Amino acid sequence: MDSGVISHRYAKVFYKFASERKEEDLLREELKLLSEQFLALPLLQKTLNDPTISSAAKIDLLTTACGKDISDTCSKALRLIVENKRTQYIRPVLLIYEEVYRKAKGLVAMKLISAEPASSDVKNQLVDLVKKDNAQVEFITETNEDLIGGFILEVNGLRLDASIRNLLDKLRLELLHY
Repeated sequence: MDSGVISHRYAKVFYKFASERKEEDLLREELKLLSEQFLALPLLQKTLNDPTISSAAKIDLLTTACGKDISDTCSKALRLIVENKRTQYIRPVLLIYEEVYRKAKGLVAMKLISAEPASSDVKNQLVDLVKKDNAQVEFITETNEDLIGGFILEVNGLRLDASIRNLLDKLRLELLHY
């Protein structure tokens, strides 16, 4: 079975289970924390995929990675993945849960990366541009001097790279082809 299908199914089931218990926001925060742990600790996934480690040890490891005092909803979700021997899909499930959550809540994820800090006017204009049907916009800004100028705008996974760095890279590639 396709790993994307499996990950989507688990993420949707987790969201439905959490929303029935009115804990979808809490579960989102717990799963975000766990997702950050996968980035900080690359051996976490390898350890979870190790068949010599017991299911109980894997559940303890995931619980600790989530912050020890996790909700019953999160505990049951993690236990389901481990007991069904789907730990290799846990990272995609965490990422897809975020998508399912945003879609269900009508949230739009927006990230602006620019060479210099963006003004509040620019931020407001971008939010107004993306806002639709009373959707809420989660807006994050970053600065990255390596862009030289311009910006990178990401909206719900779509990316517009209008940075000087990107233009120079494209120009360099064109010149290499001649």
